Amino acid sequence: MSKKSSLWASDGLLDNSDIVSLGNFTYLHTLKSAAATPLAQTHSASTPTVSEFLNGAISEYVLGGTPDGMRPFLVDGHQLTLHNSLNGATAHTWITAENQVLITYAGTTRGENLLIDPLSTAGGLLSDLQILGQQVSSAQRQSLDFAHQVIEAAAKQGYGTQDIFVTGHSLGGISAAYVAQQTGLGGISFEASGIPRDAQAVGHGGNFVNVVTLGDPVANYSSDIRGEQPFAPSFVSQAEGGGSLPHYGSLFLIGAQADQHALTQAAAKVGHLFNGDNGGQVNPLGAALHPLSVAAGIAEAARLIAEFHLPAAEYTNLGVTPTGGFLDTLPAQIGTAHGPVLMVGNYSVAELQAYAETHATFG
Repeated sequence: MSKKSSLWASDGLLDNSDIVSLGNFTYLHTLKSAAATPLAQTHSASTPTVSEFLNGAISEYVLGGTPDGMRPFLVDGHQLTLHNSLNGATAHTWITAENQVLITYAGTTRGENLLIDPLSTAGGLLSDLQILGQQVSSAQRQSLDFAHQVIEAAAKQGYGTQDIFVTGHSLGGISAAYVAQQTGLGGISFEASGIPRDAQAVGHGGNFVNVVTLGDPVANYSSDIRGEQPFAPSFVSQAEGGGSLPHYGSLFLIGAQADQHALTQAAAKVGHLFNGDNGGQVNPLGAALHPLSVAAGIAEAARLIAEFHLPAAEYTNLGVTPTGGFLDTLPAQIGTAHGPVLMVGNYSVAELQAYAETHATFG
């Protein structure tokens, strides 16, 4: 795939600087080009559980959210976090009950945090547009810079890279997948789209899983899942290489095939906007000739996002119990869940992958 120009110049502020928060103050830290960090993480490494990954990812939508059983990863007495309202890059770093480091990346809206930081949501939407254009977004690049800082800080406290993991939902999941691709860190993404290939990347995907709900237009925007073409890039199975915009790592599909069929129908209507099955080159004539069909497809896609992109599907289908108070558990009630309930909440990354090889994960 040819490289497209970015909305943010590659030599501009947002790709070479990192806003890192240590508790109650923020400073701008200019980053040096970071060499790939050698990793000692294997496919069978001990990892956080599916429940810990999911509760960590969804905690980013809760104001002051803290994943159950975790404590902040501290540097100089303050939690190491990332926050940039200009591109929506936000993350927190935690120590799990198993004494491993977990980086949680935030999704576009940031849930309750939208009330106090609407600019960050606007910045996240700009990053979403870059992702829609099949580019690596500014938020992803800054998330990678932050991960390198976490690796360095964790090493000073005795944590090796075999004990550092990443997760996130939506834009946060996309950032987590990109970080894993570039560093080799393990983890789980929830409802993340595919990301561009990178032949020079350190990671090979054996320790990373993408949980995708059938029917979700965001998570299915990829080349390695059939259903959202022609809006998404041409389908190529993972066994055959995955195409131009595959999910990094393995897939764990949940939900119901009927919802994927509804997504296919919506994508076909929206597909009048584009020239063929190429995922992104707008055809104004097609929209002019089929305005009602395009409008209906967009409306249906919005409904599918409201139903299947939100956390209820992951919590229900994965058999994960939301933890914390009312606000902590509220995101788990938003959305719709179809398909079988899989009791995999206590599984590691490797166990989740093994389960997918021997069980039907969707209905």
